[in-house]
Amino acid sequence: MNALEKREKAMEQMYFLASEMGFRVQSRRDRVLAQWVAELVGATDVEAYVAEIIDVRTTAAGDEGVIAKFLADVRAADRVLGEKELRAHMATLMTNEADADARRPLMPLR
Repeated sequence: MNALEKREKAMEQMYFLASEMGFRVQSRRDRVLAQWVAELVGATDVEAYVAEIIDVRTTAAGDEGVIAKFLADVRAADRVLGEKELRAHMATLMTNEADADARRPLMPLR
């Protein structure tokens, strides 16, 4: 393997690590946010609600699908939560989770 191939392989590895880290951060953010919204709407089974949000993330249009689900659930529970406030909370959680993730040791890809 020549130097150019090694460099290409290293760049691919870095790309996959960054993608994986982004996915993990987003997943943790969604979990924490789902727990927060579950408490806000008075959900009896928080873990089931978290699982429902994870399902929405995988089947719907990413953040927009999750936001729509949260807002619909909040409105159905006659609670007040604006989209701006929700997005701000999501951004804060994303930053906090990314910071926490940066402090964790990296696991090699398998």
